[in-house]
Amino acid sequence: MTIDPISGLNVGVLGTGRMARLHVIGLHALKQAGLSVGGTRYPVTIALYGRDPAKVAALAAEFGIEHTSTELHGFVRDPAIDIVDNCLVNSLHYEPLLAAIHAGKHVFSDKPLTIEASEAEQAGVSHGIVQNMRFQGGPTGAKELLETGKLGRIFHARVTWGYMVPKRVTNRPTWFFKKELAGGGIVHDMMGHFFDLLRHLLEPSCGAISSVYCATGRGFDEREEPDGSPFPVEVEDTCSVVLRFRSGAIGDVFASWIRRKHEEVPFVEIDGEAGSVAFSFNDLRFQSQERTPSFTYDPTRVQAGFGQGWEQIEVYRSDPFALQLERFLRSVVTGDTVEPDWHDAVLNQRLIEAAYRSASERREIAV
Repeated sequence: MTIDPISGLNVGVLGTGRMARLHVIGLHALKQAGLSVGGTRYPVTIALYGRDPAKVAALAAEFGIEHTSTELHGFVRDPAIDIVDNCLVNSLHYEPLLAAIHAGKHVFSDKPLTIEASEAEQAGVSHGIVQNMRFQGGPTGAKELLETGKLGRIFHARVTWGYMVPKRVTNRPTWFFKKELAGGGIVHDMMGHFFDLLRHLLEPSCGAISSVYCATGRGFDEREEPDGSPFPVEVEDTCSVVLRFRSGAIGDVFASWIRRKHEEVPFVEIDGEAGSVAFSFNDLRFQSQERTPSFTYDPTRVQAGFGQGWEQIEVYRSDPFALQLERFLRSVVTGDTVEPDWHDAVLNQRLIEAAYRSASERREIAV
């Protein structure tokens, strides 16, 4: 599909929830600025699908979206739409994306993905997957430090993520706790991010992930909708995952919707022979071996707090959704491949499946 610089790119966003809104914000910025590729400016327009007419109308009015629909199948096949951007609940990723591919649309989707990359490639369309964590300032800066070799041989990495979702769910959509809609719990939802992030950061120096061990738990068997009506919890809401890389480095991820956080989340630490990085989305610190203070255990003294001997690294802060969407739209125009794509999504999905198998069988699973 060749993109006409006069008509430009029309992006059809599926959904009106919090993720769809973030995508619309990013696309609206591109709409205002236009997409510049090789000195040519391509206009960007937005179309919007949602089931609830009131929500569709409200979001469309806020961002000046003229093309709207509440009919999914017709929307993804609409000849006026060049790209389908799927922000629907997990259970509605597969069929709309497949229909869009068969209609010749380029496809961009929130994770998890339930289609093989070969489907899109056979249709000759561009494919991308949302992995906003790659594009935050902290992870981007950490990637650059790792590429310089300043950390040396990598020993291990640790990710801590989560916050308290109360029994009456008021700070997260309740469908995340319903298996039919979500497909799984926190492993399904968050490990898609963290498998991807650790692969992105560590695979160049540590090789691929070679095994997964996972333990899961569920804090509440029943929760409440915001209005107080009860519903059964059908998925896990906490997990601990241990990874092994080909090099021998290990990684561990703790993720929970039933913890009281005391740090920025996610918080990531990567330790190497020559140095370490510690980062969140918009904060990055580095400590070289030369500046690592000697630790001696003394139970009578208060230990030094976080920051001693760590160098604060300036990071570039931007909207990660807008940045990734711009990269993907540019790839649609040029025909180039841009990461992360559905190959990454398929690999991440296989690791998620290995984690669930590990939790079920209570053993380490080779991948």
